[in-house]
Amino acid sequence: MSPFIKARPEGDTVRVGDLPIRRIPVIPAHLSMDAARKVAVLKQSALLLVERDGHIVGTIDERAFATNYHLAAVAAAAMTPLATCLRPATPVSEARELFVRARAAILPVVAGGFILGAVTRSDVERS
Repeated sequence: MSPFIKARPEGDTVRVGDLPIRRIPVIPAHLSMDAARKVAVLKQSALLLVERDGHIVGTIDERAFATNYHLAAVAAAAMTPLATCLRPATPVSEARELFVRARAAILPVVAGGFILGAVTRSDVERS
């Protein structure tokens, strides 16, 4: 058993909050894609949150970095609007479906309007 997953009684549902939640770097929407790539490498993160006027408005993931955006293009041009989030109480089976629908490798975890971090699809699949 993974050291990250808590032992649960038989029949008890594993939830997103039981998985390892990773911190996600936040970048301003006006940052260039070149600078965003550097932040992702420096922070060793496959996902960046994009902030504009104090609000999280989108994400930049590995697919955006793989697309050949001009290095000077702003992050807002490459971001995916924030549409899918997980909650700590979300059952892992439901989270798996959300990952498939979003075609994402990593999704943010939100509680009470606060972003706690993110979980990866591979962590969901392993659980």
